[in-house]
Amino acid sequence: MIEQAPASIFLVGADFDAAAIAFRLGGDCAVREVEIDEGKEEFLDTFEWGLYRSDLALARRGQRYRLYAADGTVLGEGKGPRRKRPFRWDFPDGPIRDGISEGADIRALCPKLQLSRVRRSFHLLNEDEKTVLRLWLDHVVVNGDNRGPVTQTQLHLVGVRGYDHEYQAVRSLLEEDGLEQPTDRTHFLAPVLSGAGITIGAAGSKTVVILERDISMRDGLRQVGLAVFGDIRRNLPGTIDDIDTEFLHDLRISLRRTRSLLSILARALPGVHCDHFRSEFRWITQATGKVRDCDVYLLKEEEYRSMLPVSLHPGLAGFVRGMRAFRNKEFRAMKKQLKSPRLVRLLKEWQHFLENLPQPADSTEQDRPCRGFAARAVKKRFRKVLLEGEKLGPDSPDTMLHALRIEAKKLRYLLEFFYSLFPAEEVGLLVKHLKKLQNNLGDYNDLAVQQAMLGTFRSPGRVDDPKQVLAIAAALGGLVTRIAERQQQVRGEFEATFADFAGDDNRELVRRITATAGDGQLSAGHGARQ
Repeated sequence: MIEQAPASIFLVGADFDAAAIAFRLGGDCAVREVEIDEGKEEFLDTFEWGLYRSDLALARRGQRYRLYAADGTVLGEGKGPRRKRPFRWDFPDGPIRDGISEGADIRALCPKLQLSRVRRSFHLLNEDEKTVLRLWLDHVVVNGDNRGPVTQTQLHLVGVRGYDHEYQAVRSLLEEDGLEQPTDRTHFLAPVLSGAGITIGAAGSKTVVILERDISMRDGLRQVGLAVFGDIRRNLPGTIDDIDTEFLHDLRISLRRTRSLLSILARALPGVHCDHFRSEFRWITQATGKVRDCDVYLLKEEEYRSMLPVSLHPGLAGFVRGMRAFRNKEFRAMKKQLKSPRLVRLLKEWQHFLENLPQPADSTEQDRPCRGFAARAVKKRFRKVLLEGEKLGPDSPDTMLHALRIEAKKLRYLLEFFYSLFPAEEVGLLVKHLKKLQNNLGDYNDLAVQQAMLGTFRSPGRVDDPKQVLAIAAALGGLVTRIAERQQQVRGEFEATFADFAGDDNRELVRRITATAGDGQLSAGHGARQ
């Protein structure tokens, strides 16, 4: 987060006279116009509005880019990439690349908003002609959401260090005039986005579902299912267009959550048959797996380079070229599946199934509270995690660690699905502890998969130079060795990590969570301490 000076935004009329501010303040102060900037700007951000959430905005005119702070201050500008949806690494070293590193990270910057703007910049000067306040008037015209052009004029106040009195005095004058003011320190694009009918927030890998506390089990499961279905719909176009790797990553999370939900539905609603959907969602999940694996390896290029001596870097470069070629081949196959009539039909059938979720055969089950069901499911899954974990010893095979990882993931999905039915602070704490266990198990599994892939990788492209073949083999051999060392380190951390998760604090936490949802205490046995 970039530190900002005191700032405010007011919505004013197009004929607002900035010079009148000095007259109203009295004394020997004056307002001087210092610059006029006019033109069309296209604002870019990630799918999840990462820059906006980081109090930034990135605009471009042709190849000229400008990075703004939330108050509208220009943080940096210069020439940038031509591509329609650039990445952080496409920018040259400098303030823009550095500034967007957190908000953009590995996501593509996509066009979000186009507007025409006239910015008139002013300085408020005191009797010594020192600048004590910066002001500017932004007159913007943006295409609204099916409402035609939206015109808006914003007055920005940005304080100057050491002159807080002047900032507060001008702000008080404008407040006395009853001018509309978004929340103090709001993003300068907020009123523009609002005027254009653009809502921030409905994006990401998963939607938080807010269920009414007394909702029935059937209605609660329907709402959860439709929310996860919405996540699939949101991430599918970006995956097909290959905008950035996170669309596929988030799509796969939504598919896995859907498969977990299918297991819950089969248990919760007797007589509801989900075999068809299980089979079809398993198919599309598997169809996306190889491309995601390629993305993981390509995203680790810099990490892999840091593991190897410089002498092995040419071989790593050869591996990366081969991996990109392999990904291109697999992406074409995946894209064909994602655009297939089979998937179109599956999503249509799934939406219809969720919207018309069958009633339980037993009429007494129809109004069964979702709250109690969720509590029992969480308690049962928590016990299963403890049971699987307590079976493990230092020499346990990887298959047992994998089984525990799956159980932990199912518990995590349950907590996410029914989050709103539990005490937010306590379930948040349990999820935090669960993440530590999942990270350990996930890292161990990923390192095992990486070793297997690197040890057997064959580039789809022919490599005729024997020296290049040997260089690639040497680089991959070096990586496998380093990764194996890291895997053993992660495995050595498992016992302590699991012991922390299985401790009395978390057992008591689950008791409190399930009790508040109307369920009983975590009973002794089956993973509970006597």
